[in-house]
Amino acid sequence: MKARVCIVLMIFGLLAVLTGCAGSKIYLMEVKYLAEQKAAPGTRVVGICPFEDMRKAKEKDVIGVRHRGDKYVDLMKLEGVSLSEAVTQAIRDYFTDNGFQVTDCKGWDQTPEGLDRLPRNLTLVVGGKIDSLRVEAESGVTITNLNYNVRVRALIGKIKERKVVTRTVESTPKEKKMGFDPEYVQGKLDSILTELIQKLLAE
Repeated sequence: MKARVCIVLMIFGLLAVLTGCAGSKIYLMEVKYLAEQKAAPGTRVVGICPFEDMRKAKEKDVIGVRHRGDKYVDLMKLEGVSLSEAVTQAIRDYFTDNGFQVTDCKGWDQTPEGLDRLPRNLTLVVGGKIDSLRVEAESGVTITNLNYNVRVRALIGKIKERKVVTRTVESTPKEKKMGFDPEYVQGKLDSILTELIQKLLAE
């Protein structure tokens, strides 16, 4: 039994050394809402405003970093879209799954008075800001420490009530994993974002 443990540790150590010699890497990822069973389309219509990325300009194309020892830093970047586009689409997917008809709505100034200037067929209008969506990974020989930080704000305009509700949700889980699996990290980010969107927009 001890011999098997030693062999496993040697294999992980060899893999870590080989990986460390490969230079810095860029992992391309998607960020999305994890769809559940969709509700049948109803009569309620929601207007979606783009969610604004509030992170620093130099960080806008990066959603995570992985440190490997003292030598290399790997980057995690979104594939094909900006974070604003990815989160806005995730919001759209949430409402679609919950039976809403979804339309774009860029003209709302996020005030109760601004609701009067929106199309009368809307039930809700939703906009917001992304304060953080990032993962920090620290890889040793066999173990990777993962720290996630996701924080999103939403302004929800209720047309009939002429009322605007502001909500903020945040999640900062930490975990340890054997090795480093970018597909696992992407799935974890999707899961965190999905849970936060559900809390953010639950009626």
